[in-house]
Amino acid sequence: MLSHSARRLIPAMMPFHLARAPMSRRTFTSTQAIFNSSKEPSAYKEGMNQYRTFMGPFAKVFLGGVFVYQVLYWTWLKLEMDEIKVAKNEKVAVLEKEVRELTSTQK
Repeated sequence: MLSHSARRLIPAMMPFHLARAPMSRRTFTSTQAIFNSSKEPSAYKEGMNQYRTFMGPFAKVFLGGVFVYQVLYWTWLKLEMDEIKVAKNEKVAVLEKEVRELTSTQK
């Protein structure tokens, strides 16, 4: 067994290119991945890169617009329901007054 200090000295005694050799990564597949070896981007990728710069701002504006629309729609709906409720309460109040008058005259 080597002591801790001896283990630290072993890489120092080895030549630099052997001590710092890159370790190969183990893959989980039995075949190598095939990558596109062409260094020139395709016309499709170039076109998508032009649109990609506007995707974030477009998404923000679109989602902001949808949010504002929903808030305005719900607010309008709430105000409309409140208006309908006030109108029905007034109608009920008039009908209750009529009923009181009719019941008081019948006695």
